[in-house]
Amino acid sequence: MTKKELRQQIKQLKAMTPLAMRQVEADMVFNTVKAMPVWQQAQHILCYWSLPDELPTHETVNRWLAEGKSIYLPRVVGDDLEIVPYHGAQSLDDNNKFHIGEPVGDAVDPSCLELIIVPAVALDAQRNRLGRGKGFYDRLLSSTSCPTIGVVCDFQLVDEVPVEPHDRPLDCVVTSDGVYCDEEKKSLFN
Repeated sequence: MTKKELRQQIKQLKAMTPLAMRQVEADMVFNTVKAMPVWQQAQHILCYWSLPDELPTHETVNRWLAEGKSIYLPRVVGDDLEIVPYHGAQSLDDNNKFHIGEPVGDAVDPSCLELIIVPAVALDAQRNRLGRGKGFYDRLLSSTSCPTIGVVCDFQLVDEVPVEPHDRPLDCVVTSDGVYCDEEKKSLFN
């Protein structure tokens, strides 16, 4: 299956999955992430402000901020993602090319991050990621070495994601049904 075909298949499955069900899965996924040693030890966490078709993060991001974590969200600038501190929903602006809630303020160097939570269209158990096709996260992840966790609904975990030479597997994938980690970094996640 090509990347384009897989994106279309997942899009159809998303359309059949009610938001309430995706929120239940999100709660399970983020409770799993929160129990991981890597989350407990990290202070500076990059997450994402979810779009309607992504695993919901709004409640999670606000809860983690209230619990004292320093939360960052991405902001699209040209072909890249800038990393910007999140200070609450009032600090978001959706007046941008993609109409995505993005944080306002000064960007920070990605080297400050201790954990990155990555959205995906699809993931596989080998921790390969299929994004939306613009390469934003591929470029960001190639510039940092901090641990990465891909999060999706169960139906977005597929047998095999098509990969290209520039694609970098994540360190861990979490769904409500399972956790799939890089064996060499397993102690960060279990």
